[in-house]
Amino acid sequence: MIMATAAVSGRHTERNGLEQHDKERPAHIAAIDYQDLLMDAICFVDVNANCVKVSGACERIFGYTPAEMVGKNMMDLVHPDDLQRTLESIQRVMGGYQQSYFENRYVRKDGSVVSISWSAAWSEQYQMRVGVARDITRRELDDNALVAPQLLPEPTPSWRLSASPRTLLAPDGVSIALSVQDHAVLQAMMRDSGVVTRRTIIETLGEEYFTYDQRRLDTQIRRLRRKVAQACTLPLPVNTLRAVGFQFYQKATVQR
Repeated sequence: MIMATAAVSGRHTERNGLEQHDKERPAHIAAIDYQDLLMDAICFVDVNANCVKVSGACERIFGYTPAEMVGKNMMDLVHPDDLQRTLESIQRVMGGYQQSYFENRYVRKDGSVVSISWSAAWSEQYQMRVGVARDITRRELDDNALVAPQLLPEPTPSWRLSASPRTLLAPDGVSIALSVQDHAVLQAMMRDSGVVTRRTIIETLGEEYFTYDQRRLDTQIRRLRRKVAQACTLPLPVNTLRAVGFQFYQKATVQR
């Protein structure tokens, strides 16, 4: 009887200990900063790209401690060769586009260069941009074997031009119907990553360059930009070079 009572008492004490441990566990777990356990860095920046808060992984990626990062302007760390397209990406994100993948380079505290893939979104409510940064500088394993394809970041989305039916597919998945002339203009610009002269575009339209009123071409480009802006969250990536021509400056695919 004494042994049975002792066994019951022991089980009761053990159960009480487990219950007490369960009561303490939520407080212990709540105290953990999960962001600091991630391999990717989480960065919060204000409307001027000044760093407000970062997770612990930023030191491994950027070389700066979280305390050193706060107050820094992120644009000051971007590699000079990637600055312009980074600014363009930020404008898209702050316009409401949720960036699922963007790749650029940053200069670390020690002067070395790190390649980063970003996903980012803008909070209008908090006037804050949040980005998740992944170090992709090394894309190979120690034995030089490629990382499994499913582990690599998704490819950068591109603009796609289709002839049948005549449509422009934006990177955010929106399909925009095109007129014959709109399609011809885009096809001329998207076939070449460089600057396409006005003469090339006008002749693509089947018109005579020396008799064609070039104001019509400018009007058509403006109308095309407006059509794209009204249909999706992205601006039409076309630069106008006065007296020279136009350039489609993002990745593009022309399909038949």
